[in-house]
Amino acid sequence: MTNENDLEITCPLPIGQYEKIVMAHGGGGRLMQQLIDNIMLRAFGSSSLKDKNDSAVLRAQQGRLAFTTDSYVVNPLFFPGGDIGKMAVCGTLNDLAMSGAKP
Repeated sequence: MTNENDLEITCPLPIGQYEKIVMAHGGGGRLMQQLIDNIMLRAFGSSSLKDKNDSAVLRAQQGRLAFTTDSYVVNPLFFPGGDIGKMAVCGTLNDLAMSGAKP
């Protein structure tokens, strides 16, 4: 583009500072990392959070308990090759498996 008034858009948009949390912060990319590093860890930083795991393992009376939570936004709910329920179950089981959890 030759005119300095022309708008050039790149993807993802090169915006790093937001006044509010936006959907892109939950996408698992650079914005999510910035949110965790610049807001969450500063406010709630602990040795457990600094590991940046997407699950928690808690000591119980006998053994340990693993927890995870996630959210998925898909429209339509059913799409070629899968559905939101399968995606949620597989994502949750993957997070738990990566924490070392066993059934």
